[in-house]
Amino acid sequence: MKLSSGAIAVFLAAASGSCAGFSHSPAAFGVSSSVRTCDDVFRPHRIRSRSSALSVKKSPSAKKSSNVLKVSSAVIEERTALTDALDPSGELLESAVEAASLAAARDSASTYLSNYKGQSGASVIYSKLVEHGVTLVNGYSGGAVLPLLDQFHEKNPRHADVDTPPIRWITNSNENSAGHIAEGYAKSAPACPSDGRQPAGVVVATSGPGVTNLITPLQDAICDGVPMVVLCGQAATNAPLDAFQQAPAVALTTPCTKWSYQIRSAAEIPFVMDYAFFIARHGRPGPVFVDLPKDLQNQVIDDALIADFATTVPVKSDFKTDLAEDDGAIRFAPRTTDESGEARVREHVVHVGRPELGILFETQKNGRLAPVTDLDLGGQEGVYQMDHHVSQMIFKMDSTENARTGPLSDGSQMTSEIFDLIRNAEKPFIIAGQGCNDCPEDLLRFAEDMNIPVATTLHGLGCFDERHPLGLNMLGMHGHPTPNYMIQEADLVLCIGSRFDDRITGRADQFIPAAKQASAEGRGGIVHVDIRLSENSKQLSPTFFVHSTGKKFLKTMNGVRSTRMATDAASVSTDRTAWLERMLSLQKDFPVKVPKFPTEEVTGVDADGNDLIAKRTRMSAQSVVTELNSQILAAGKMDDCLFSTGVGVHQMVAAQLLTWTRPRQMITSGSLGTMGVALGFVIGCKLANGHKMCIAVDGDGSFNMTFTELKTVAEQKIPVKILIMDNESQMMVEYWQKLFLEERYLAVTNTVNPDYRKLADAFGIKNLYADCEEDLPEAMRQFLFDDPDVPVLMHVRIEKTPCLPLVAPGKAVDDMILEDVLCEGLDPCSAPS
Repeated sequence: MKLSSGAIAVFLAAASGSCAGFSHSPAAFGVSSSVRTCDDVFRPHRIRSRSSALSVKKSPSAKKSSNVLKVSSAVIEERTALTDALDPSGELLESAVEAASLAAARDSASTYLSNYKGQSGASVIYSKLVEHGVTLVNGYSGGAVLPLLDQFHEKNPRHADVDTPPIRWITNSNENSAGHIAEGYAKSAPACPSDGRQPAGVVVATSGPGVTNLITPLQDAICDGVPMVVLCGQAATNAPLDAFQQAPAVALTTPCTKWSYQIRSAAEIPFVMDYAFFIARHGRPGPVFVDLPKDLQNQVIDDALIADFATTVPVKSDFKTDLAEDDGAIRFAPRTTDESGEARVREHVVHVGRPELGILFETQKNGRLAPVTDLDLGGQEGVYQMDHHVSQMIFKMDSTENARTGPLSDGSQMTSEIFDLIRNAEKPFIIAGQGCNDCPEDLLRFAEDMNIPVATTLHGLGCFDERHPLGLNMLGMHGHPTPNYMIQEADLVLCIGSRFDDRITGRADQFIPAAKQASAEGRGGIVHVDIRLSENSKQLSPTFFVHSTGKKFLKTMNGVRSTRMATDAASVSTDRTAWLERMLSLQKDFPVKVPKFPTEEVTGVDADGNDLIAKRTRMSAQSVVTELNSQILAAGKMDDCLFSTGVGVHQMVAAQLLTWTRPRQMITSGSLGTMGVALGFVIGCKLANGHKMCIAVDGDGSFNMTFTELKTVAEQKIPVKILIMDNESQMMVEYWQKLFLEERYLAVTNTVNPDYRKLADAFGIKNLYADCEEDLPEAMRQFLFDDPDVPVLMHVRIEKTPCLPLVAPGKAVDDMILEDVLCEGLDPCSAPS
């Protein structure tokens, strides 16, 4: 059962010792209590309610927060006018206080915009990219985006007498590839030192087809939680209807982004850009799209524009607004305080985003927006807020369907309850998802101290080193058999930073039956840790839902154990010998198998016409990836490697058979399953991680979709390694047609593939070839180690083999196809999507 936003607010208020309804103490969200209110504006007066009127009293001076800009002379004049309006009894109408608060907010907005006075819209965008630490932009040219493109040129006047070089601009072969490169960059880049979050990949493109070519990367990013900011030109606001390359960009991109917006004035741009980067990188990351009419890229921010904008920003009264009248990005919202039982407006803050779904901010002197975390907007918007402001709270439903909540902290009752549940479980199991990529050390310590096996999701591969004896590798549809069997037997499932995707769960009503039974009996269950409150009970109902990051949860659990160890070591001891022996037994009995082919004798003639006889052993995708893995491990280089893949058999074989040792090592398309991403992803990986070996493991079907991006590799001299496993087939779909459609094969063969070596030659890229196991080791050695500073392409000819295990649709996760044989009882209507 989900908790309502109002209930959440009450819980948070109770946890922080506050009963102010929606006007919470800042501590409720774990933020500083130094919050400036309208009292700061009206000092030395303090407003208190008294029956139907307000009395004005002196108040002690207090430290002012730096989060809100000082009031300018215009607001001081407004305050003076309001003071003069006092009646003889000294009473001031509440509406006058609110009006002054709004005037202060408008002045703050004006002061904020004055940081960009004299700049054009395009110049402001570039300035904001610099402010947000952007060092690389991918994209493609077009007339509608020329003003912004010009900002990147080294001879643009903005770069004169500036020591730092311009943001690096890379022109791609098309906008689709630009999007995938930005994804690869964002997925793999080291976290920003300033806030520990992943940087956003940035794309700039033109209108019309520039936008439509980016739809697939945007959808891929929203599905996999990839931070991106996409900036596209648009026909001018005064252009006629159906003008050249005009397209409904916002309508097209809204379903596949966290936020999509068309600029209405250059004065909006500072707010919009700050919000774009905030929303892309906070909560579960994702893409943001900003549509830039060409005339507004050229519009200059001056005093008149600032004044016009600041005085016309609407108000989100009582946290509601008339959507028909407010379709912009920015509005003011009142912040209230509760005094003598009545809520009074003390300040107006900035609400940015959609009118019905946005985030509250304060303007800062440094030209940034700072999020407001002490207000609950209520309803769905309140949940949206909490998806971006982690509350560090635990939620639990008891047997009477009443919700309980408590803070995630060492010493809290509910934290202790979770720890005791973990300690007492006989068969605990960890699902480590993408949310564990920021805390591999904390995960390792927790798993070792509590003696719990760890399985990972596709995007979590590497967050737990698979060389560790507690490592179970990937679970799910094409996961290893051992974790798929063990999770069904587990009495406690800890899902940390994952959302119970259908590729993990298999048939939902048959997923983790033992844990569900243990939950009902009070001896185990499901602990789900997620950064988004909206994930609570979305796929299944957990015993405990923890609204937190994986890092905070693991650190807290490790802290609880340390505290107890210091006082009573016996209270944290765990004996899971039988459970771990079960793991070893399953690993021995159900390894992932590598298809092998018999050695053949091949006859031919040499250049002089002499007969030749050679031995040749054909290869599978599994045997090639095994060789790749073996050589990298033997060289001690695995920790320094990143891998991208396309989508298909080669992707799942790589996930199964490479030894994942570091977080964000596997860069692939998960939820959307986008073919053709490997090349773009690996370029992005190398641009973000120049010191690492970046290898694209691709299939011929995927590679054929986007190999034009070899142009970027060659032009920019990006030293990536591209491994093409060629079986002239979309083998994954072909296997489904075999299982579900009586071997009626259609649209799954690539019988006229290009000569990939000649293709590489055309771009001046070094290339290699192997078509048998006898030649593979040496070719692989050269591919990996001979030329670290130049791009290399290797074409490997393989046979058609399926990727097994396979959990067929409609089957439980432990009901796997383990052998390449025709299976009975498969429903043709349930063929995988």
